[in-house]
Amino acid sequence: MDNITISLSESGQDRFVSEVRVDGVIDTLTAGELEEVIDSLLQRGRYRIVFDLAGVDYISSAGWGIFISHIKEVRAAGGDIKLAGMIPNVYEIYQLLEFDNILQACNSVDEARGKFGAPGAEPSKKKASQ
Repeated sequence: MDNITISLSESGQDRFVSEVRVDGVIDTLTAGELEEVIDSLLQRGRYRIVFDLAGVDYISSAGWGIFISHIKEVRAAGGDIKLAGMIPNVYEIYQLLEFDNILQACNSVDEARGKFGAPGAEPSKKKASQ
C-alpha cells in the first residue's frame, strides 16, 4: 500500500514562499492528495512554491503530471514551482523525461527559496489568466 505524507509551511525566512514537504510515493493513488494541496495554495494566491522531495522514493507519471499541469497558472500569476532535494533515482527520471526544461530542480530547500529572490520580497501582483 502506497503512503504519502504532505506538510505545508508558509512561515520562516520568507513568508511569501510556501514550502511543501512530501514523503513517500507519488503515484495514481496518492497524487490526488498532492493536487489538493496545490489547489488550496493557488486558491489563496500562493504562487511561489517549493516542493521538498527529499523524502520521496518514487514519482509516477501521474505525480509528474500534477506539477506540470499547474505550472502555466502559477507562472501567469508571477510565481513559480521549484523542486528541491530529489534523491538520485527520482532526479534521473526528472531528467530523462526532460522536465528540467520546465521545472527547476535545486539541491536544497534553501537554494530553491533563494531562486525566488531576496527574502521578504513580495511577488508581483499579476492576475492569473483564466
